[in-house]
Amino acid sequence: MTNLSSLDLATNSFSGNVPSYLPACKNLKNINLAKNKFTGKIPESFKNFQGLSYLSLSNCSITNLSSTLRILQQCKSLTALVLTLNFQGEALPADPTLHFENLKVLVIANCRLTGSIPQWLSNSSKLQLVDLSWNNLSGTIPSWFGGFVNLFYLDLSNNSFTGEIPRSLTELPSLISSDNFLTGPIWPEFGNLTKLHIFELKSNFLSGTIPSELSGMTSLETLDLSHNNLSGVIPWSLVNLSFLSKFGVAYNQLRGKIPTGGQFMTFPSSSFEGNHLCGDHGTPPCPKPDGPLDSPRKSRRNKYVMFGMAVGIVFGAASLVLIIMIVLRAHSRVLILKRWMLTRDKEAEELDPRLMVLLQSKENYKDVSLEDLLISTNNFDQANIIGCGGFGIVYRATLPDGRKLAIKRLSGDSGQMDREFRAEVEALSRAQHPNLVHLQGYCMFKNDKLLVYPYMENSSLDYWLHEKIDGPSSLDWDSRLRIAQGAARGLAYLHQACEPHILHRDIKSSNILLDKNFKAYLADFGLARLMLPYDTHVTTDLVGTLGYIPPEYGQAAVATYKGDVYSFGVVLLELLTGRRPMDMCKPKGSQDLISWVIQMKKENRESEVFDPFIYDKQNDKELLRALEIACLCLIEHPKLRPSTEQLVSWLDSIDTNT
Repeated sequence: MTNLSSLDLATNSFSGNVPSYLPACKNLKNINLAKNKFTGKIPESFKNFQGLSYLSLSNCSITNLSSTLRILQQCKSLTALVLTLNFQGEALPADPTLHFENLKVLVIANCRLTGSIPQWLSNSSKLQLVDLSWNNLSGTIPSWFGGFVNLFYLDLSNNSFTGEIPRSLTELPSLISSDNFLTGPIWPEFGNLTKLHIFELKSNFLSGTIPSELSGMTSLETLDLSHNNLSGVIPWSLVNLSFLSKFGVAYNQLRGKIPTGGQFMTFPSSSFEGNHLCGDHGTPPCPKPDGPLDSPRKSRRNKYVMFGMAVGIVFGAASLVLIIMIVLRAHSRVLILKRWMLTRDKEAEELDPRLMVLLQSKENYKDVSLEDLLISTNNFDQANIIGCGGFGIVYRATLPDGRKLAIKRLSGDSGQMDREFRAEVEALSRAQHPNLVHLQGYCMFKNDKLLVYPYMENSSLDYWLHEKIDGPSSLDWDSRLRIAQGAARGLAYLHQACEPHILHRDIKSSNILLDKNFKAYLADFGLARLMLPYDTHVTTDLVGTLGYIPPEYGQAAVATYKGDVYSFGVVLLELLTGRRPMDMCKPKGSQDLISWVIQMKKENRESEVFDPFIYDKQNDKELLRALEIACLCLIEHPKLRPSTEQLVSWLDSIDTNT
């Protein structure tokens, strides 16, 4: 087996020592021996692996970390080293002679290692990912991590580090340092990290305020600052972080109102508990602005008390009659909306409720009211959330007669007057196609805007490909091709047949919904226009999802039809490979789905990219044709991508019955 280049023996029950004869395979570049029952030390012979690039020995019972590093440093081609769950209780060596000049990935997590981060690691300047989490490391976090220009992921969580977070770390694209003993402030400069995805600093002793500049981290998905000593308010600027899916500030010393709008509607009350906050999420109501502390306003009011009393005496009788009439007329409406009002602003005189407006004569739902939506979602209880994204949250509504609806509660202020919003919604409702999720109706209640859609029994394509355990095996090639064909037809209708034409601007697998027969429906079309009514300019906080955004959108371009085609190409790759667009758990070189597929094509290894659940020699030609179509959609220059009309024609020409 001298030509063997990759060896994967992971998740078996091999025992004894790690085989010392493996270096006899001179061409071995990738070795995965994780999750076995090996014992003892790494063989001395491993120093002869001159071509070894990737080595994983995680979750074995390997001992003697010092010896392991001393031997493996002689593997000059080594770029990825994963040693998690070994060396229990040993010390992280401080030997200054250790040197890994080409190492890009180092994972030594969950080993209960003692000591501090050694100086020799500062010489590994090519590092891109470092994970030393779940150890017993102490001391301060070295500032030289900030000088690693390629480092995009640093996880030092669940250790015993002390001191301040070095200001130099504000240059990193990812930082996880939760569950330590860190002190000091959160630096405002972290807001400059526009590509940061994860920012976790929970369970430390950080103090000061939450900088409003953190809103500059426009790609942020996780922000967890809970269990610290932070004070002040939650900056309202954070509502602009529309990719944010996890947020926590629980158990600090924060005060003031919890921001509303944006993704804050999706966060559970546990994200805010243990503070002195007010507003939504189960916290006490905020005091009115004209309360006891507002003495100037109170004084001005007192000047007119006598005059007001006089007017009241003159018009009291007439007013009383009018009030009685209003109360009687509004009584049923108040009963309908009472539950919602209790969780929102209680100044009833400011409320302007309107019941559900049906669109396109939706006879099936003509008897549905706003009260029905409130009851059927249990007042928009979190238990009924079936999806969320940059535009809002989707709730399942089960009506008393058993019918189900999907209610999208739009995030924040749409930037439109009610009349403009109604016009936009009614225009969207005219988009009628068998592969579009039809808008059934809408409601407006104060600042809330609700869109009513039919409920899809089989959730989304994303759920079946990436979340449901047996989902991929349930979607054979015929099913996946039909889904792609249907979604393409819906997109072509939006681009070419619908009047006015509609840019989707957020094509992704979670926006392709499936009914009980796995028929594909394109969802969320036109919502970008509802949120930015007169703008086609691309803003990452509202338009597009990471992994699906065309490269030209990063150059301050405008949204285009060819941008939608690019995103559709990514979805087509998901269908063919079963992989997510971005997966940091994959080995280096295959984390970015598009780059990986293109590289495999260059090496004439196309057959290796297909999902094993759909690949066989009988449909080899169909899969290769679909892959070619996907790659044409992903051409970097927008003008060279196909139109949606061409896309439909090409996909329909793939016949699984021939």
